[in-house]
Amino acid sequence: MRESEVPAVPPGGLFRYSRWTVMLVAGALLGTGAALVAVGRLMGNPFAYYIAALLFMCLWIYQTMVLARFRATNWLVRVGNAEVYIKFRSYLNHHLPATDPTVVCILFRDMRQTRLVRELQDVQDTDGRGTLRRRRMLVEIDLKEAAPEIEAALHAERRAQAPKVERWYGSSAAKYRHYPVRMAAPGTVSIEWGVAPAARHFLAIMAVHAPVDASEIVRDYTALGITESDDGESRLIELAENGQTLDAIRLARSIYGYDLIQAKLFVEGLSARAKA
Repeated sequence: MRESEVPAVPPGGLFRYSRWTVMLVAGALLGTGAALVAVGRLMGNPFAYYIAALLFMCLWIYQTMVLARFRATNWLVRVGNAEVYIKFRSYLNHHLPATDPTVVCILFRDMRQTRLVRELQDVQDTDGRGTLRRRRMLVEIDLKEAAPEIEAALHAERRAQAPKVERWYGSSAAKYRHYPVRMAAPGTVSIEWGVAPAARHFLAIMAVHAPVDASEIVRDYTALGITESDDGESRLIELAENGQTLDAIRLARSIYGYDLIQAKLFVEGLSARAKA
């Protein structure tokens, strides 16, 4: 369904990306940059001006995220009286056509279970000398039946093209590779929880309407083995579709022991199979 078709929900049923977080970061960048400019003027230090210019440039780039969080489109989940609405279009892609279907509605009676999942993943850092541990929180909703229509909608969103915008330097089309919702399995909707209130609060609301698994599942991709290839392939496809191809290749090398060329071909093959 379209976002404009989503009805109002009861108080406390709206989950969106925090506005205060981006304001604090933006304020820190602005304050630090201003302080460096003052230091540069007082001490005649050109290096302070250079660092301040970098910070102001970061702030200019960061403004897109700041402004997007103050739009009405900044939400991920809404909980109604008999259903939950999940917006699978990123709030950063608010400039894409509003006529596109971007929300799925799941009735409580169609849910088998809702649970919390914490994922751990080790990937090589950019210079290849060490590893970085990534953590993310997911909320997974198991449905009583497979939902190919949801999977088709998510696939269409990933393939959607951004409209061209005329600017003083020419035309451009920008689309952020941020996809907060995916199908972890044919009947499982997975939501990357980066919104507020916390995931536990969402589960507490859901527990009133549908079965909830109170325990937290930990999926440690830092120790994936060959016997867990299904989970590994699913994660690799997700990384590749999100534009994190290098991370997918690094993870493939870690899981399967491939060399660089083998890992690249393996990830490309998975991506082509997923798009077929």
